[in-house]
Amino acid sequence: AEYPRVVRSLSRLLRREDAEDVAQEAFARLHQNWAKVSRYEQPDAWVRRVALNRAISLATREGRRGLKERAGMLRNTDSVTPELPDTRVAEALLSLPPRQRALVVLYYYEDRPLAESAELLGMSPGAAKVALHRARRRVAEMLALEVADDAR
Repeated sequence: AEYPRVVRSLSRLLRREDAEDVAQEAFARLHQNWAKVSRYEQPDAWVRRVALNRAISLATREGRRGLKERAGMLRNTDSVTPELPDTRVAEALLSLPPRQRALVVLYYYEDRPLAESAELLGMSPGAAKVALHRARRRVAEMLALEVADDAR
């Protein structure tokens, strides 16, 4: 039941194919560790955290690709990943460091409380609050710059 949601979240961090691979890898690890994880209060949180950590590592290693290529990740029109209405927002999000981008996805796109988002990413609530503030500020700056460029 969690697989489509995990893939959808990861698709906002990675290319669609990579998101599916990372999700599959996380669920394989869940299967391997099921005896232990099944006793957890929220096994779905465990698999999501494993997937997010792997996705952040992969995104960090890949570095920054061109924004136009990467914006396609957020504009997927398949049934799992809804299209974002504004390409500029997608490009601004993709310019964020992977951990900040993951935090934005969890908090805004999945409507998770900040404390839960922080826990999934292995951050303290205070660190998550600061990171989210910085991410919002960066996205706002990028969108403002684009508006200023359009006005010229």
